[in-house]
Amino acid sequence: MAPEAVRSVLERLRDEGHPSWLVGGVVRDLLLGRRRHDPLEFDVATPATPEEVTPLFRRVLPTGIEHGTVTILKGEARIEVTTFRGEGAYVDGRRPSSVTFHTDLEADLGRRDFTMNAIAWDPLVGELRDPFGGLSDLRRGLIRAVGEPGERFAEDGLRPLRAVRFAAQLGFSIEPRTRAAIPPALPVVERVSRERVAEELTRIVTGDHAARGLALLEATGLLEVALPSLGALPRAARRHALAVASERFAARRPAGLAGGEAREPSPEQSRRERLRLLRLAALLHVLSPGAAARAVSGLRLPGRLASEVEGLLSAGPCVREAPGADLPSRPAEVRRFLARVGPERAPRVLELWAAEAHHLGAASGRRRAAVRALGRRVGRELRGRPPLGPADLAIDGRAVMRLLGIAAGREVGEALRHLVDLVLEDPARNEAASLESALRAWWSTHRVDGGREPS
Repeated sequence: MAPEAVRSVLERLRDEGHPSWLVGGVVRDLLLGRRRHDPLEFDVATPATPEEVTPLFRRVLPTGIEHGTVTILKGEARIEVTTFRGEGAYVDGRRPSSVTFHTDLEADLGRRDFTMNAIAWDPLVGELRDPFGGLSDLRRGLIRAVGEPGERFAEDGLRPLRAVRFAAQLGFSIEPRTRAAIPPALPVVERVSRERVAEELTRIVTGDHAARGLALLEATGLLEVALPSLGALPRAARRHALAVASERFAARRPAGLAGGEAREPSPEQSRRERLRLLRLAALLHVLSPGAAARAVSGLRLPGRLASEVEGLLSAGPCVREAPGADLPSRPAEVRRFLARVGPERAPRVLELWAAEAHHLGAASGRRRAAVRALGRRVGRELRGRPPLGPADLAIDGRAVMRLLGIAAGREVGEALRHLVDLVLEDPARNEAASLESALRAWWSTHRVDGGREPS
């Protein structure tokens, strides 16, 4: 059932002599009974031009006048209304060189990418238009290009990535001729902006069928375009990364972390954001630190996401080649681990390590047990709220300057780092008197002012 906001727009257009249709992903998802990622965004195709549509509604944004699109705001709903159109030659692998407006719905549907996205529905009269067999393909779980696949992909290099994304989201198969047309289109895909490639990649890794999408990326050659450094690795390393990135990742914190109280990850992180972060990190964890940093930069991810991915990767190297690598065990080592990765990030690091542990062959059992044990140790430490950084010390930078008689500068930072190291080894020392005594002892041997011994 179409929401009232959408029906009111369609009714207004029809009353003015412009019978219009819901099109695209919203129709596909309604037919599948699928919950929509953007439940308040709708696409409408109409024979009316933007100049005819705009005066009919109170709140209208000229979001793409040159392509025949305006956006009508109805309450919280955003309804994109686009004139039926034809397209000129695609010269840059992304957009047509020109558009022409017309009144032929079937011709408008014929310019779309896949048959399941080329279905139109008029909820006012209950009429469905499906000139390319999209409904049949939906029933069979097939992603099929409209018309000739090679032509569709040559027009827009984003379409091969979209095909894989739909497979990852819906669990569909790509129709054989459509799939076979992807490798020849890779040069066109390479012309797509890195931001758009990253957007499709993140949708693939957060799909309900991410494993299928990742396998398709590798099989079609798209992986080498989306993540060249990963695509260039030996097959075994590449397959390991894809397997780890296909893990479901638990909806709860790793075992042993219950009771972490205020040290839990931020509650505003949604499940999809969390999956995006962990699966992108899993894809890149087989790379060297420098290559991983370059891959993150090359994707041009949003700043916060890029920082979090790099943070997870910096917590430790891939252990595939050294599955016996020791994990922190002594309480002081666990606290140093927490100080290094941050208490908020630690649960995600452990999730990543636990996922990798499933794919280490004969060493998997031992590694899984080690990660679980570390999770329990981390949980115990977090429940004790140990001092992990300068902000947790019983004395601050001002006290350091007053005690040592120095001004703000490098020595204050060095002094605080020294005190943090002391309390990481023994949290009981985090008392003002104990830290002041330790600070005097450290300062008495610390050379400053060009080598002059401090008094």
